[in-house]
Amino acid sequence: IPADTAGRKVTVFDQVYANLQAKFVALFLVIFTVLFSSADIGSGYIKNIGGQVRSRRNLIFSKASVLFVYTTVTMLLYFIIQIIAQQMYFGYLEWGNGSELLRYFGIQILLHYALVLISMAIAVVLNSNVFSMTIVICLCMNTMIVLYGVINHLIQKAGVENFQILKYTVTGKIALLSMSPTNKECLMAVVIAAAFGIVVTLLTAWVFRKRDI
Repeated sequence: IPADTAGRKVTVFDQVYANLQAKFVALFLVIFTVLFSSADIGSGYIKNIGGQVRSRRNLIFSKASVLFVYTTVTMLLYFIIQIIAQQMYFGYLEWGNGSELLRYFGIQILLHYALVLISMAIAVVLNSNVFSMTIVICLCMNTMIVLYGVINHLIQKAGVENFQILKYTVTGKIALLSMSPTNKECLMAVVIAAAFGIVVTLLTAWVFRKRDI
């Protein structure tokens, strides 16, 4: 029976944790988000309906709602595919700790949705597929570590010791969330996801309302 280096059966939880932590699923989500968020703007569809809605902010809120459904469905679809792949490749289906798996997966859905909203904001605010796609891919490929390092250095020089900004970012939480998160860790992840999600959505709606389309 295939096992990991410790001689333990590889579980579905192990595979889910490895792929989500590496932002494998996130990469597909953000690429689609940029294309989806800018498609109607580039096609001229927004110009046709922009004057017919009471508030253009509602168009952004509707995008955010659709992206929530898309994120949830995509994550669930990935989970199903992972289960099938586990059975096909390893020849057995070992779940791991069920309650911890559900808790971890649920929090990751929220964090991935927050990342999707950030990607939507980048696409709408920059209004450039090329630059937007580059930025969101960089977010998933950990190239922002260099920038985070500079920020950490500046803050630490200001007197805040051992400060790590990565712990307070959405991508950081996606990567650093443990397989057995404590209640405090879960709360912090949810707060970060909610804070970033709400702020970037409101910012996107404000920019879109002010912009000449």
